[in-house]
Amino acid sequence: MRGFGWGALAGLALVALMYLAALFIGLRPLPQALSGPVLALMPGPVFGFLIDTLQHAGKVVEELGLIVAMVVGLGVLGAAWAVAARRWRFQQSALVFAAAGWLVVVAILLPASNLGLGGLNDGATTPIVWALLFAVYGVILQMGSPSPMPDQADAGRRRLLGAVPLAIGAVSLGVLAFRLVPDWYKAIFNPAEAGLSGPSPEITPVANFYVVSKNFYGNDPVVAAAGWTLSIGGAVDKPMKLSLAQLRALPSTTEYVTLECISNDVGGGLISTGSFTGVSLSVLLAMASPRAEGSWAAFKARDGYAESLPMSMIQSSPEYLVAYDLDGAPLPELHGFPARILLPGHYGMKGPKWLDSIDLVDRESGGYWEAQGWDHNAIVRTMSRFDMPRDGSIVKLGAVTVSGVAYAGVKGVSKVEYSTDGGRTWSAADIKPPLSPLTWVLWSAAWTPPAEGAYTLKVRATDGSGALQASTSSMSFPTGASGYHTIHVNVAHG
Repeated sequence: MRGFGWGALAGLALVALMYLAALFIGLRPLPQALSGPVLALMPGPVFGFLIDTLQHAGKVVEELGLIVAMVVGLGVLGAAWAVAARRWRFQQSALVFAAAGWLVVVAILLPASNLGLGGLNDGATTPIVWALLFAVYGVILQMGSPSPMPDQADAGRRRLLGAVPLAIGAVSLGVLAFRLVPDWYKAIFNPAEAGLSGPSPEITPVANFYVVSKNFYGNDPVVAAAGWTLSIGGAVDKPMKLSLAQLRALPSTTEYVTLECISNDVGGGLISTGSFTGVSLSVLLAMASPRAEGSWAAFKARDGYAESLPMSMIQSSPEYLVAYDLDGAPLPELHGFPARILLPGHYGMKGPKWLDSIDLVDRESGGYWEAQGWDHNAIVRTMSRFDMPRDGSIVKLGAVTVSGVAYAGVKGVSKVEYSTDGGRTWSAADIKPPLSPLTWVLWSAAWTPPAEGAYTLKVRATDGSGALQASTSSMSFPTGASGYHTIHVNVAHG
């Protein structure tokens, strides 16, 4: 146990230094690098359940779990060293085991994370930085080597040496708390969409526009406008590289669009509406003179995110954009600056942010979330939601305003109905005309409860083709959540 304890302590220090290296020199932390492979190994239904249950906290739990696994693994390495050290009297034996740990990371874990041997895809110094981190691990581990003190050693020296492990552990935990806890707290308790209360506005304030990313918090790309280009190539006769200024100089389109995350729960907040400006994707690709064999467009983003879409769909959908503005200003960094793909009617997973390139290819090139088992088409499912009253509210007996939003993608919403008796009877709500055929609608109704008591309210929408929203409850994996949003309210005298 002594070897495991010192190995875990040294591992904790290594993890803390790893996150400091990420802050100052851009080293990719191992939990971030391993996120994709871990998700790929996780059964889709399990991952979907975790996403539905944890929402924004899911990535926090994943990162924390990988950190704990890393510390435990390095603790096991320390235990192996302690066993070997009983027979092997080499003075710096811990450094040999540290070198073995380094070899596992650079020869197995980083390549498995698509970072290349030694993590060289992230830079030539990556294996050197990892070597330094494991050197620190080895030095701390060696401190745990049993070396009995002379009997005459004074009590002060013993206390000093005994305090060293506590100091290393405390400082390491402090560094990790400094680097990770603020982002974790914001993700769980203060996500962007949580800043809204009451009825939804037609246009979501940019500060409250929902944010979802495959990356751990604080690790999204920051792309400078200077030097950025959008490359268009593959099966085209006129490959192009457009700077941001050149992209902005092309004929533009502005459209109101609602975006929704495929992992949005029934009644959830991962849905927002904004005014996006950009260049029509079909027009942009036509400028490159596509060849017949270029039947798919493959998108690549700065963070390694990938998606693809059939050219036939792009050419029949002028509303698809390469967007660079949100609500009249450049895209915020969290929303994909300098440019992103915007596909109205699809869940947000189909529209890569921080776009770098578009290549025309002869087959579907796959997508990041599709590789985890999510739907390839990601067409939004009809949804509706209560904004007011909130679930669990106590309202006064008398006229009560019920309101919310409904969305059905490019099909539009033709009707919204609500029930105040658990779904036995339904009443039509008033619908405010949408800002565009690509957005949600705001709905409202005046309800006068007949008496005090507990009520179960449900809401459902009908799309523009006359199809009623699916009533069967299902989790978001793999095609998006379904079911009627249901809330419980209590009516009492004021």
